[in-house]
Amino acid sequence: MKKSLFLIFIFGVVLNSNFFANDTYFFTSGGNLQPTTEKDISIRMKEEVINIVCEKNYYKVTVDFDFENTGNETTLSVGFPFFEVGVGGHGKIFDFECWTNGIKTEYKDMLIDREFSNTNYGGKFDEPELINAYVREITFPKKSITKTRITYKSEYGRDTGGYIIKYLYGTGSSWKDTIGKITVIVENNRPYDYIFGKSETWKRIADNKWQAIFYDVEPEYKECFTFHTDNILHDTGPKSFPAYFPYIKQKAQTSWFEGYTSAQLRILRNTIYALHGYNFKSEDLKKFFTEWGQYWNPEYKVNPNFSEDDLSEIEKYNINLILAEEKRRKKE
Repeated sequence: MKKSLFLIFIFGVVLNSNFFANDTYFFTSGGNLQPTTEKDISIRMKEEVINIVCEKNYYKVTVDFDFENTGNETTLSVGFPFFEVGVGGHGKIFDFECWTNGIKTEYKDMLIDREFSNTNYGGKFDEPELINAYVREITFPKKSITKTRITYKSEYGRDTGGYIIKYLYGTGSSWKDTIGKITVIVENNRPYDYIFGKSETWKRIADNKWQAIFYDVEPEYKECFTFHTDNILHDTGPKSFPAYFPYIKQKAQTSWFEGYTSAQLRILRNTIYALHGYNFKSEDLKKFFTEWGQYWNPEYKVNPNFSEDDLSEIEKYNINLILAEEKRRKKE
């Protein structure tokens, strides 16, 4: 049985989206590429490190591969495939670049033979279909390690709750044996969107950065990492805020904060005060709640008679819990 993994930070319904995948190798037939799934070569994907950085208008992906050749020198057409999920996908790719052993490498954008559709791999209708690949020739010296790198930027996909990011690692199954080690690092630089749904596999390594490491992975050909985002106040509609804001209705758990940065926790904590009309002294908070609060129901307005007694016991509990998490982060 294959060792495989499927990771998802869940925020809502999976969106149709375009995305790139692990390097795989190809042969040419009739002017088009055909992906190779037979592991009849001596080259193994020993390790890969996937860095995904979420910025305001795009996300950037950098992947470093270590290939180990245990046999004779071999030259292969290595491609970074383009996939599509469903019909009418979203998320255009741009600024693609690649390197081999530290040297920038030229590549060609080539179509993949359309015979290699979902059904050829036993896929479902909504699974990724091979479209094309950025292909370059790589020579793997015998008995040695070859290092490659790819980088690109992508527009976000969208769903009803927020943004969506995908990276398909399953095409790495075309190489010999298992993928020895996969390290995935996700960095969130979006100020008002957060990541949650953490499993025990994922560890926070910085205030806005998470990491997971996997060993001896042999995925199915179309397995992927999928990440979703949602805004930090759960203000996603269709009802007006604070209809879906849980911090005024139930006692929170510290696990709820895992996807938040410290700056986001501060906003979260003060949102409870804002719902009671607290007059903020900090200019950034005053600006934030004045702008966002005009769309709330009721909208944010300063209450000159605000008192801590206006807060419910649940709200006081959650404020203290969030504040304790903020203090804990400062000590890390």
